[in-house]
Amino acid sequence: MKKFIAMLTLLIGFNANAGLLTIDISADEVSVGESVLVTISASNFDETDMFWFDFNFDNSVVSYDASSLSSGLTLADDNINFNGLEVSAEDFGLAFNFFTDDFSIRAAGDFVLASFNLIAGSEGFTDFSIANFFNPSAFDDYTIAFSGASSVNVSSAVAVSEPSAVFMMMLAGFALVSSRRKAK
Repeated sequence: MKKFIAMLTLLIGFNANAGLLTIDISADEVSVGESVLVTISASNFDETDMFWFDFNFDNSVVSYDASSLSSGLTLADDNINFNGLEVSAEDFGLAFNFFTDDFSIRAAGDFVLASFNLIAGSEGFTDFSIANFFNPSAFDDYTIAFSGASSVNVSSAVAVSEPSAVFMMMLAGFALVSSRRKAK
């Protein structure tokens, strides 16, 4: 009975908080030339000094805008020792690598892991996914979830012709002349 009570106490005492990566895509329908904002948020992230994962999408449909990258973590480009989050464009999409040997830079808790724009370059359809996620400090697997759409459809931009100003002025003049004739 003592073992049963001890086991029950251990089960109740230890909280199983699995980490969660949430991916939010700003739009599921865009035209060529428009951008899509992708936000990857981390919740219950185990404290670590390194992790990596791949963000997969079709490079022939959308392309990564490196100047739009922001993160709750230190970016490797902003650190003199290149400690922090590094994002590189690959054939499969984007590779995210976080490494630090600085004790003041850690990934832990709830934060925006990355936020960036993808520019629609050609018509098509692309699915998004995260693969090869590895965090050596994590005891449990991370759950990966989409808060909305997990894909984007890119269509061609439709040109809408604008009426010429001369035609509009002629139409207004004709309306004035015809209304005066009816009054007489």
